[in-house]
Amino acid sequence: MIIVSACLAGINTRYNGANCGHPKIIEMVASGKAIPLCPEQIGGLQTPRASISFVRGDGYALMKGISGVRAIGIDGVDYSQNLINGAFEVLRIAKMFSVSRAILKDRSPSCGVFKVWKDNREVEGCGVTTAILRINSVEVSSIETGAHIIKNWSFAS
Repeated sequence: MIIVSACLAGINTRYNGANCGHPKIIEMVASGKAIPLCPEQIGGLQTPRASISFVRGDGYALMKGISGVRAIGIDGVDYSQNLINGAFEVLRIAKMFSVSRAILKDRSPSCGVFKVWKDNREVEGCGVTTAILRINSVEVSSIETGAHIIKNWSFAS
């Protein structure tokens, strides 16, 4: 079983209320081979919601509790705990279903695999959910790294 970002599965869970559905991801979910999750919604945030940018770090630094690292919305609200709560709940679900892989949406404060927003600029880093999954030996990839990743996934359950 694979976990995928719900927005990649065509579900309107992005901060702006939209999705970024990908045909292969939608097919995986429809065939029961992937579980669509939105860590931000699971962590208690609404859709739509303020866009979130890290301050002084990324999701890994936030998970490690590095002083001063926060996840702040464009509205000035600190959403760090929501992102942490959502990440731990995704991890709980991953363990429940023996998930060993995830395909997540890059540039997200939760799901970012290689890029996130920090100080309102796109930078290298990972989101909170990606960090907690990697720490727990779940292989995390991003659809944005290229179509070759999707082509190379084994879609067997």
